[in-house]
Amino acid sequence: MKKSWRLSRRTVLRGLGATIALPFLDAMTPLARAARRNMKPPVRLMWHWVGTATNMADWFPQEEGPDYTLSPALQPLERHRRHFSVVTGTRNFTHLDYGNQGVVGGHGSGLCWLTSQFDKVGSGVYDIATHSSVDQIAARHLGNETRHPSLQLGSYSSTFHVLSWTERGTPLPTITGPGKLFSQLFTERTAKEREAYRRNLMQNKSLLDLVQGSRQDLQRRLGNEDQEKLDQYLTSIRELEKGFTRDELWLDTPLPVLNVKEPAPSAEKNKEQWQREMFRLITLAFSADMTRVVALAGDGPGDYNSFLPGVTEAWHPISHHNRDPNKLAQMTKINQWNARMHGEFIDMLSKSKESDGSSLLDNSLILTGDSMTDGQHWGGNYPLLLTGHGGGLRQGRHLKFCTPPNYNQDKWPLAEIPTSNVYLSMLKAAGAPVEKFADSTGTLSGLS
Repeated sequence: MKKSWRLSRRTVLRGLGATIALPFLDAMTPLARAARRNMKPPVRLMWHWVGTATNMADWFPQEEGPDYTLSPALQPLERHRRHFSVVTGTRNFTHLDYGNQGVVGGHGSGLCWLTSQFDKVGSGVYDIATHSSVDQIAARHLGNETRHPSLQLGSYSSTFHVLSWTERGTPLPTITGPGKLFSQLFTERTAKEREAYRRNLMQNKSLLDLVQGSRQDLQRRLGNEDQEKLDQYLTSIRELEKGFTRDELWLDTPLPVLNVKEPAPSAEKNKEQWQREMFRLITLAFSADMTRVVALAGDGPGDYNSFLPGVTEAWHPISHHNRDPNKLAQMTKINQWNARMHGEFIDMLSKSKESDGSSLLDNSLILTGDSMTDGQHWGGNYPLLLTGHGGGLRQGRHLKFCTPPNYNQDKWPLAEIPTSNVYLSMLKAAGAPVEKFADSTGTLSGLS
């Protein structure tokens, strides 16, 4: 008779004084497959920075509440309106608007979109973060049981297009394009590659052991200020150790068996294909519980090229419209394309079913938006869409916290609610034990 056994969900790996939580294993519950059907699926969080700005007159709805009229720029989302809310009247208080309030300009605003922080800009050098971006706070609390604590995705690898930052203000590398994301998620390492990677991990861990071994002797010789610096350095070392231990744990864990189609090479250069493939792969990663946190920067390659009917100029120069009616009309078409692609993503999430019969859309929260309201470098009222029902949030409304900007006004009204309140609301809806993020003053009213 085969003996049955089970692991406690609290089981950890122990060794050299360290412990690390195991991923969810079938052995942790009796009749695990049946049990999973009764488990509440986890909440997934995603932030999508669009990076194209808006035609404010055609993007911002006028009415608030559930009976609002969708604006022209958001009309492609009409059939999905019960699944998202328009959120207006928030901003990053440290990113002041160019010209009108005497500040830093807009080109670096995306860098601080997820940190709610913009310390200083001068001489072309951006000093962006001294704390984690919100996606990394989410990964710290939600990513312990997945192969990838978070995914940082985009169309460019330069620091200037980074959304995600560590708690010490270090930019996290970006996976650029569908091909690289597919390889990261679904390409199994060969035995030879796994051994080479394991040797590299062990070498790195040995170097860290040497550093830690001399710590106490060094601390006795340092003054208070230097000890504080050393403590900060050792904190970074401990984070590296956790990462190495985690990588080693997952190294021999097989990838999920999925029928996944590899993206066509043309998707790397075609903006619409790029966007569609990234959404498809993100949906698969969420569905297979390979990650629960994603930050996606931009809308794919070719930001300076046009492919949309009726859009005759490059996208970036259009955003610097100077209130030219022709350019504003083209800006609306670009905004409508963004809305249409977002609608496709909603379809993907709603069709992907969980073990309990719910959909990924029921268990996700996706914030889509921009760090510049207007291409003239003004960011005083962020255009945001909050999609999904993760954490039981109600959708289908316009949450309006400020009078919409108007091109007929000389000075546009500044929002008085920090966007960090939106982020805190998302973290708490996902179950993260967080009471404050950056300059947040509380959660958003009208969501629960």
